[in-house]
Amino acid sequence: MFTNVSLLVYFIKKDVKAKYAGSVLGVLWSVVLPLLQILIFWFVFDEIMKARPYAGTTNTHVPYLYFLLSTILCWSAFAEGITRASTSIIEHSDMIKKVAFPNIYLPISVTVSSYVQPVVGFLIFMIVYSILTTFSPIYLLLLPIVFLQLLLTMGAGMILAALLPFLRDMGYVIGHGMQGLFFLSPIMYSIDKIPEKFRILFYLNPFAHFASAYHKIILFRELPTTPLLLSLLTMSLSIFALGCFVFSKFKDGFSDVL
Repeated sequence: MFTNVSLLVYFIKKDVKAKYAGSVLGVLWSVVLPLLQILIFWFVFDEIMKARPYAGTTNTHVPYLYFLLSTILCWSAFAEGITRASTSIIEHSDMIKKVAFPNIYLPISVTVSSYVQPVVGFLIFMIVYSILTTFSPIYLLLLPIVFLQLLLTMGAGMILAALLPFLRDMGYVIGHGMQGLFFLSPIMYSIDKIPEKFRILFYLNPFAHFASAYHKIILFRELPTTPLLLSLLTMSLSIFALGCFVFSKFKDGFSDVL
């Protein structure tokens, strides 16, 4: 399935360049735009709203900007990756009908390219955050966790990309579904604000588990619990494997419905 890595890399580079084609700064926008986004969040939530939410179990009040940026940039990668991957087969229907190549590279490449800009922003945030507070070696744990999130996004994207050509009505639901997951994730508020009877909804949301891990590592410099780490690993690998399986079952029928 992944026999031609150079072709996959080509698709990723092509998609990244296409985002900024015709602009003066080109791919430099992948650095400038996240920086502008962070500055906007800082101005609105820190300078205007003066928001200071309680988070965690250490009786510590965390500046809202830190709380928000610890998750929302990774959420942007997650949401954009799934949304763009879901339509990748339909958008490249002409290529699929005319050229023989591993179609699975389409949802994977757009997912990876969707991560570039948010991850650059996340890296900028972590550098500034480490300077303003204190760097902790535990931050290095973010690398495998972001990678697991990428695998989960790829898996979900492959499932939707495989199904959407056959079930076009799903396209009208995906955007609202991602919006629902956003509000069902502890991104703009801490999980302790959620009534106990509704927390099952958050535990069913895959990104909520990643958000909890990001909060633990970034805001409190604590290792996520072993059950949380195991759930991230199991969930990500399972959904990625399921995505590969579903895509392999449906890919031969694409040319009949595109």
